[in-house]
Amino acid sequence: MVPSVRTGVLFVLGLNTLFMLLDVWWADPERYRALLISRLGLDVAAVALWFAAPLVRPLRAAIAGMLITGTGMITFTVVAGGVGTDYWPALMLLFLGIPVMLPLSGRQAAVPAVLLLVAFACIPVIAGETIEARRYLVPLFFSISGAFVCVAACALLDGLRFLEFQQRGEVQRAHDELAQLDKAKSRFTANIHHELRTPLTLMLAPLEGMLAGDFGDMSVTQEEYLRTMHVNGLRLLKLINNLLDLAKVESGQLEVRRSPCQLGQLVGDVVSGARPLAEQKGIELVATLEEAPLLFCDHEAIEKVVINLLGNALKFTESGGRIELAVSPEEDGAVHLAVIDSGVGLDPGEAERIFDRFAQADTSATRKHEGTGIGLSLAKELVEVHGGRIWAESEGPGRGTEVHVVLPRGDADAPDQEEVVRTGSGEAVALARSFGAVEAELNLEGEDPARLVEMERSVERWKHQKHDSAPADAGQRQEAEGLADILIVEDNADMRRLLTFVVGREFSVRTARNGREGLDEIRRHAPDLVLTDVMMPEMSGTELCRAIKSDPATEGLPVILVTSKAEREMKIEGLEGGADDYVTKPFHPRELLARVRSFVHLHQLQRDLAERNQELEHANRELERAMADLKEAEVQVLQSERLAAVGELAAGVAHEVNNPVNFALNAMRAAGSVVEAVASAATDFARLQSVEPDTVAEELRRIAESRKGAVVEEAADELRELVGIVVEGLERTHRLVGNLRDLAGLEQGGMHSVDLRRGVESTVRLMGHQFERAGVQIETDLADDLVVHGDAGALNQVLLNLLKNSAEAMEGSSGSVRIEGRREGDFARIEIQDDGPGILDGLQGRLFDPFFTTKEAGRGSGLGLAICRRIVTEHGGTIMLSSPPGEGASFVVRLPLAPPGQGV
Repeated sequence: MVPSVRTGVLFVLGLNTLFMLLDVWWADPERYRALLISRLGLDVAAVALWFAAPLVRPLRAAIAGMLITGTGMITFTVVAGGVGTDYWPALMLLFLGIPVMLPLSGRQAAVPAVLLLVAFACIPVIAGETIEARRYLVPLFFSISGAFVCVAACALLDGLRFLEFQQRGEVQRAHDELAQLDKAKSRFTANIHHELRTPLTLMLAPLEGMLAGDFGDMSVTQEEYLRTMHVNGLRLLKLINNLLDLAKVESGQLEVRRSPCQLGQLVGDVVSGARPLAEQKGIELVATLEEAPLLFCDHEAIEKVVINLLGNALKFTESGGRIELAVSPEEDGAVHLAVIDSGVGLDPGEAERIFDRFAQADTSATRKHEGTGIGLSLAKELVEVHGGRIWAESEGPGRGTEVHVVLPRGDADAPDQEEVVRTGSGEAVALARSFGAVEAELNLEGEDPARLVEMERSVERWKHQKHDSAPADAGQRQEAEGLADILIVEDNADMRRLLTFVVGREFSVRTARNGREGLDEIRRHAPDLVLTDVMMPEMSGTELCRAIKSDPATEGLPVILVTSKAEREMKIEGLEGGADDYVTKPFHPRELLARVRSFVHLHQLQRDLAERNQELEHANRELERAMADLKEAEVQVLQSERLAAVGELAAGVAHEVNNPVNFALNAMRAAGSVVEAVASAATDFARLQSVEPDTVAEELRRIAESRKGAVVEEAADELRELVGIVVEGLERTHRLVGNLRDLAGLEQGGMHSVDLRRGVESTVRLMGHQFERAGVQIETDLADDLVVHGDAGALNQVLLNLLKNSAEAMEGSSGSVRIEGRREGDFARIEIQDDGPGILDGLQGRLFDPFFTTKEAGRGSGLGLAICRRIVTEHGGTIMLSSPPGEGASFVVRLPLAPPGQGV
């Protein structure tokens, strides 16, 4: 708080001096001297507080400063003439400045503020001033408001300061915890360095012995897989070394043992070792080595820098490109190393980012090149540890990259700290490193087995991308042995070979090097399962999975993702993309094989089920066509039945029509002779108009004698009789035509209100001749309100079939057919009962079956009653047969009545 008090003192001194100048211009000349003395007194008191502040308690010094300054402000007001003068706002400035200048709480600021307010309120008494209440209360009100604002602001700022204090404490605690974690990490780094390398030694040393033949002969396949294990073990060792070096740099534990080093010779050795790899890829690798001063550096660290830079250039430069390593001296005695390639180049914004830890130019799932993002970051750390600089330059994508390193000459370490360096081969042998004992076991001759392993891996990956290693006889083996077909999509040649070996023991295997090739293989010939990596160039595994599942032709194809990405988000993304399973590396071969076997079996079952479904769908379509044909045949049969019924009615209709027509013809012939007689008489009467008046009486007597008048009267009577005969015949024909129309339902097609009583009567009249010929009597008892909703033609067809069957059953025997019609609840009931021989019990159950008949051959098709039942059922009704032995047959038809208000 003392610095705040002294800052406030300086602020008061400066502001008070400024107001002295204001007093010269504004104050009353008579009072100027007193004001000047007062201000000087305040300055003296402030200076005294400046020196006394460190000697007393800080809170007391702050309150004293507030009271001293406030007393001075009140003194100025009194000297200037009291509250009524323009000097009363001086106290307001103090109240507004206290919260900013002094770190007081609200309670601490309240006491001096109240004391100063009391003193301000007593100014009229002290100054002997007589003032109006209004001029007194307004300054007092504003002063009280300023004091309140001062106390409130102090309380608020004190709370903020306390909160800031708490946050600083939390930050400090977090800093301490991080420091402890950093120490623990350093201890962990020191321990894990040994714990990781020891198991690697126990893996790599026996592998090297096996490859050297120390454990006996091996098959070619065994040797290939052992070599793969050895190379990937070396890659793991290189990765562990890089990670540990980064951890040492971060924790400040990396020891740089400086010794004399000729950078040109070191670069030349690295280039000589890497040139065969560059030639395999078709890249020109050259070294331009100018004479440069001797450096004092950590030979092993600088070698790592050169190898990482050259390996990076070799990875991103395609076949036919060029890589140059140039060493040249700098004017200040430093040495400049440039690694220049004609590779893929960089975006301008990527030149700085590529040296960030774990950064990569391409971070997508379809990146073409492998990598951890450690190499360039470690190179930068090692260069900066030596006091050097490293940077990258590129003119843009496709225009190559230049990486420059400048290393200062440096100074040699003490002789007891130097390392012995073999400059002949450019490879360091660590003789006294704290964690180098295990490395020495793997490097007995001073040669780092993991030195160029990443370069070798990069070239091998490029070669396998150009030349696929899939077995050429995969298709033949599947066809010969009937094995399920598995497509393996993997860009890593070693992993592709391993998956082929594991899965190929039970299945036929095809391989693809990326998602694009895999999709082409699937479209060429769909496999039974796809086993795919996720991170691949051109098309990732998740993109391949989405393409498979979005195609209706392959959406049922099972897809298993095999990847080292074990994060939950990656699994969710793969499963949401349609993957059926997700296997993380490392995996157990038996587990992977079991998963493949399960999904292949499931896919085969699904495919068999789909084939069965297709067969069923085909059969269903055939059945639908057969039903449509049957429906059409049924319609044709129904029409045939109607025509047959009409044909049987033809004789009766012909008889019914022939009689009235004959009557009418005979009547018309007789009417012709009558008309001749009337015409002769009419001629005689016409001559009377041309006879002389005196001879009219004589002509009339002659006509009377020839009975012409009587002939006319008789002809009139006969004509009336003949006209009656003709009218009666035509009316009978008209009724017959009406009955035929009612039977066919021609007046109203479709579903309408149908009067069953009218239909029964029309059908009975049409079949009158057939019943008369069979000697059958017809009895009807029909109610008046038998109105149903339906097809009139179809329902009349039912009545006609039932009456025709009754007539045929009673041919040759006298009897009767009784037709009753009445309402039963919401149904109309029509019963047709005959006195025929009836139907045997064993045949009643089959009577409504299609094509079943009890008639003689040639007299029926067996479809009449079947059609009747179908028509009645379609109308929502029922038809029943009752035939007790020896009591004839009774057919009962029940149909729903039409809704109220729907009359005929």
